[in-house]
Amino acid sequence: MKDIVHITEAFGGGVLSMLTELSNRAAEAGANVSVIYSLRRETPANFESLFHPKVKMTHVSMCREISFKKDWSSLLALVQNLRDRNPQVIHLHSSKAGVLGRAAAKIASPHAKVFYSPHGPAFLRRDVSPAKQYTYLSFERLANFIGGTIVACSRSELHEIKGRVHAHSSILIENGVDIDEIPQRCKRSDDKVMIGMTGRASFQKNHEVFLKLANEFRDPSVSFMWIGGTEEEVPDAYRGDAVTCSGWVTRARALELMSQLDVYVQTSRWEGMPMALIEAQVAGIPAVVTNVVGNRDIVIHCVTGFVASNDEELAKYLALLRDNPTLRQQMGAAARKRAMERFSMDLIFREWQLLYGLADERITRNEPLIVDIAHPYDVNS
Repeated sequence: MKDIVHITEAFGGGVLSMLTELSNRAAEAGANVSVIYSLRRETPANFESLFHPKVKMTHVSMCREISFKKDWSSLLALVQNLRDRNPQVIHLHSSKAGVLGRAAAKIASPHAKVFYSPHGPAFLRRDVSPAKQYTYLSFERLANFIGGTIVACSRSELHEIKGRVHAHSSILIENGVDIDEIPQRCKRSDDKVMIGMTGRASFQKNHEVFLKLANEFRDPSVSFMWIGGTEEEVPDAYRGDAVTCSGWVTRARALELMSQLDVYVQTSRWEGMPMALIEAQVAGIPAVVTNVVGNRDIVIHCVTGFVASNDEELAKYLALLRDNPTLRQQMGAAARKRAMERFSMDLIFREWQLLYGLADERITRNEPLIVDIAHPYDVNS
C-alpha cells in the first residue's frame, strides 16, 4: 500500500480543488494519504469536510512570501513530519511548498518519488517587482537542482518551466474536474444575455477590468454577474447597478449560478490553469479570456471562445457574442464537447495513478502524458 503525502501552502481556490480530487481518489484506491497544509484567507472554513475520511490532515505554518526565519521553521516541521510518515510519494503544490518540500524530502525521504505542481509559478506574478520575480525564479532554479519532477498543469506553464527554470525533469498533466458535478448551461427563454466571471477580488484575477466592461456596455439586454464577489469589493468608480454580486457562495451554488451564464469572462493577469474556466467550458459556455498562461491553453480561439490581447479586444469579442446567439450556441457546444473529452478527472487521475505507482499499465487518452525527452522520468521506477 502506497503512502502519499501532499504538501501545500496555497490552500484554496484551484489548488484546493485539485488537491481534494487527487487525495480523495487515491484514498479510495487504497493508498494511505496525508495532507500537510497551511491556512490562507481564501481557505474555506469547512475544508476538512471536503476530504475523504481516510485522508490525514496536518497543519504546518508556511508563509507565502520569503521569510528566512519563518521558512527555516517550516522546513524543520516538514522534515519531522516526513520522517514520521516515511512516504513513498511526496506531491508538492504551489511555489513555497515546492521549494521547502523538495528540501525537506531530500533530508527526510531521499528515496521517495517527489512531484511538484506549481499551479502557476510565483515568478509569473505581476503583483511584485521584477527584482522579486527574479528572486522567485532563482529559488525555482535552486530547488530544481535538489531533485523531483515538475508537473505543469498547462502547455504554457510547461514552456515557462522548460525555458526559464531549465527543469531537469518536467512533464505535463493538465488540470481536471469531475464533469458529473457540473450542470450544463441553462437555455434562456428570453433575449437577454448574461455575462459573468467567478473568483475572489484580487490583483491576479483583475476583476476591475470585468467591472469596467460592465459599466461600459450599459445595454438593457445584457446583465453582468460576479460570482463570489461582494458589493464592498467593487471600487467606487464602478459602483452602481451594472454588476450583480453573488457574495460568497458554496461551490455547488457557484456552479449553479455559472450555468445561468451565456458568456464567461476570465480577465486574469496570470494563471496556472484556472479551474473555473475549465468548469465553464464543461458547462458549454463560450469564454472570452486574456492571453495569459493557462487561459490560452483552455480556450481554443475562435472555436470555444476568444483569447484577447487587450481590454479593447475583450470588449470587441464580448459584443460579438452578445449580438450573435448562433455563434454563442456553436462555441458553447464545441467547448463542452472538447472539455469533456480533455478535462475529465477520471482520465486525469489515471495519469496521476501511473506517476504515483498506483497503476501499472500505460494510459491511452487524447492528450498523452508528455515527458521532457531530454530528461525522461522513469514512471515505473
